[in-house]
Amino acid sequence: MSSEKKPTDKNQYREDKAGPQGTLVFDSKKVDQMIAEEIQRQEDDGTKVAALVATSKPHVGEQFVLVKGKNIIGRGKGNNVTIYDPAASSTHAQITYQGGEWKILNLLSSNGTIVNGEKITDRVLSFGDRIQVGHTEFLFTLVDESDVVEMVEKPATNWFAFSAVAIAAISLLVIIFLLI
Repeated sequence: MSSEKKPTDKNQYREDKAGPQGTLVFDSKKVDQMIAEEIQRQEDDGTKVAALVATSKPHVGEQFVLVKGKNIIGRGKGNNVTIYDPAASSTHAQITYQGGEWKILNLLSSNGTIVNGEKITDRVLSFGDRIQVGHTEFLFTLVDESDVVEMVEKPATNWFAFSAVAIAAISLLVIIFLLI
């Protein structure tokens, strides 16, 4: 074996991060860029829709389909993308589709909106971009429309009414037991 180093393209990997036995470690930004390019290369045959896929807890794996028009992200219940994150504002950011482009706009949130590690005020999005709202992270991507599971909100349990019915039932059983 020769000990000569082969000429390399430093844009493809980081020479300073070579692993054991010369294993090349690619720069994460380059990998993210390659993923974004591959996603954009996918042919949209009409079955794919733009979506935010959550990559952090408590929403990991949830798909939030984006509508063409205005999509509000935040803690507010009326938002298109409602997240349970105390670091997010009630109306934190907005994603819109106009003129053939998806754009994100920070809505004067306290903690800002971050795209690919950079705090933004507004920006054109590309599929593969990583978006952070509060502590919640998303991947902006295409998903198959047939794979989208509609998230149905569960009705909130009215614990007061449940407790009242339970106490009434127990009281009725006690009265019947005492009469027997």
